Amino acid sequence: MFAPPPDLADTVDCFWTGAWDLAGQEPHTVQLLGDPCVHIAMERGASRVVGVWTETWTRTLSGVGCVRAVKLRAGATQAVFDRPASTFTDRLVPLADALPTALSVEESVLDAPSHEEAARVLADWLRGVSAPVPDPKCMLAVSLMETLSADRSIVRVEQLAAHAGLTVRALQRLFVEHVGASPKWAIRRHRLQEAAVRIEAGTQQSLARLAAELGYADQAHLARDFRNAVGTPPGVFGRDVHR
Repeated sequence: MFAPPPDLADTVDCFWTGAWDLAGQEPHTVQLLGDPCVHIAMERGASRVVGVWTETWTRTLSGVGCVRAVKLRAGATQAVFDRPASTFTDRLVPLADALPTALSVEESVLDAPSHEEAARVLADWLRGVSAPVPDPKCMLAVSLMETLSADRSIVRVEQLAAHAGLTVRALQRLFVEHVGASPKWAIRRHRLQEAAVRIEAGTQQSLARLAAELGYADQAHLARDFRNAVGTPPGVFGRDVHR
């Protein structure tokens, strides 16, 4: 991953590359608990915009391939696209349909001699398509998503609305427009990501205590949300990770 240059830091989280060589091998399935960000992914024959994915992200890789991409900051979708973030949610939208000008730079990105050079090409392109002065509501959404990431004490929509100085309904409209998911989902996703990280690290001894620290009423509610998002209960996930 490559950090964005300072002038793009308001809208870009990072530039990233995924490459695989499975020639002569069995296909490999990848599962991820994604964060609430929109990605612009360039891949030969399949360049696309990947919206916020509200379920577990699954992709089966085979052969040889490479993806070079931009991860927008959570809430920053409309700094690049002239449409609500919700129009991308749980969708893979062909890049030619979402942003036709991107096709002019696709070849340069994919043919760049290094991942770092590809990131520079993407950055130069984004400077030409991003809004010179992002919409204040867009930046408010970005700021609120940063607050969610940094402040684990926010576990209810009402808390976030009060922090933003908005009604719950206004906060919900803001999130649908700029994040692509509800504030309730965003809060839950951050909590589940924190749970997965702690379980994977092996530092969490008690699921009951983890549930309490993440604002769940009890362990059963955490287990239910975790199973719905990841596909397995926390205990099974922990055993699989440390197998």
